[in-house]
This record gives sequence, C-alpha cells and structure tokens, in this order.
Amino acid sequence: MNQKLKNNKVGILDWAIFISIFVMALMIFIPQIIWEEEDSFKKIRRDRMNIISRAEDFYFELMGEYTIDTNELFSLVEAATDSLIADSLFTGKQKIFLNDKVYNVNVDPDFHIAVDTTFSSIETLKYEVTDTIYTISMLNNETNLLDTILINSRLFNRYKNDEKFEEIINSESIDRLEKQSNYLRRRFHLSNDLIYCPISDSNKNKKFILEIENNKDNDQIFKITSPVSKKDRELRYGIFRFNPGNEEYILGGVKSWAEK
Repeated sequence: MNQKLKNNKVGILDWAIFISIFVMALMIFIPQIIWEEEDSFKKIRRDRMNIISRAEDFYFELMGEYTIDTNELFSLVEAATDSLIADSLFTGKQKIFLNDKVYNVNVDPDFHIAVDTTFSSIETLKYEVTDTIYTISMLNNETNLLDTILINSRLFNRYKNDEKFEEIINSESIDRLEKQSNYLRRRFHLSNDLIYCPISDSNKNKKFILEIENNKDNDQIFKITSPVSKKDRELRYGIFRFNPGNEEYILGGVKSWAEK
C-alpha cells in the first residue's frame, strides 16, 4: 500500500515537472511571437507612411503645394509618371486632365525615373550575351611602335575609326553573363489601400492622419501620423499583451523613429 502511494506521488511529481516546463516554454516563446507580430505591423505602417510622404514630395514637385486628398495625390503622381514614360517630351509646364479637373504641372525630365526607383523593388536580371573580343594593333606615337590591345565589340568601331588603328590580329567569340538593374518589373502602384494604418489583424480600419503645416519660415510642410494609442493594445492568450507601440509621424521628410 505504501509503495503504491509512493508511486502515485512520483507520478504526480513527474506531471508537475512536465507542466512546469511546458508553462515556462510558453512564457518564453509566446512573447517572442507577439513581439514579432508587433514588429511586423510596425514595419508595414512605417513603409506606408514613407510611401505617402514620398508621394507628397513628388506631388509638391509637380504642383508646388501639398494635398491631403489621397485620391488626387496618387492619381496625379501616377498620371505624370505614365505620361512621361509614354512621351519623353512631356516635360516642363504641362496640363494633365484627370477626374474632370485640369492640373497645371511642372514635370522634370527625370521625374519618372525618380518615381520608378522609389515605388519599386530593384530586380537584378541576368542575360547571356555573346560578345566578340578583338585583338588589334594601334600605333603608339610616343614610341613609334605598335601596341597590341584587346577590346570588345562595343568599342571596336571607335578604335577602328582612329587614325592610329593598324589591323585586326585576331577575333574570338565568347559567351558571358551580363547583369542589369530593373525597376519597372517590380514597380507597385499607388492605391488608396495605403491610407489605412494596420495595427493588428483585427484593427486595420484606422486611417493615417494627413496634415499640412507651416514651418518657421511660413513654408508648407507635410506631416503624416499613425493614429496608434494605448487603446489599441490587445489581450493575447489570457495573460499577454499585444502592444503596437506609440504614435509615430513623418514631418517634412523627417521620421520620428529615426530621431531615437
């Protein structure tokens, strides 16, 4: 009887140890999962704020002023970019007809390049290229002797038309990989979904706060704020808290989180 009671106590102790280890594991890993979720939503918010802030910079470049109408903001920046891509002469003072309204804009020749590189992810493309390597001789005026030079097909005509060119000694075709940076393939379009400030999976309907302020010189500056507060904290797994952080902003291109 005593041995049976002793065995029961050992069994209970084993279960108690197992449960304690399990609870400790939960206490370690669940907070990490929540922290990763907090960081993920914070990154999305910051990325969207930066996109809108940069779009406002482009809008100001076109119009000389800011706007808090995101539909107008995104539409005009996209329209100016597409117009310049379609017509390289669409520069300087131009008119854009959009949403039953005429916009008098000033388009820089490199406007579309700046927009494409800002609102896209760079993709490195690899191409297999067949090239010809020429061995040529060129007269050296200083020594009055012939120098032997290796050049590829891109430079061949330039050297051939040089008065110091003598002859082609040899040529050889080779295959090589050439890398090019491409922005257009991963360019994303500005859409009104960007105006929403994602805080958690169950809290995605808040919108960023857009404001136009004046600095000490009375010049316009644009401000975008993420409307995050303590009320947005959520209870997880009964005892843990999901904390989205504090309100953040970008004012005149300066990020509040970059100051910390």
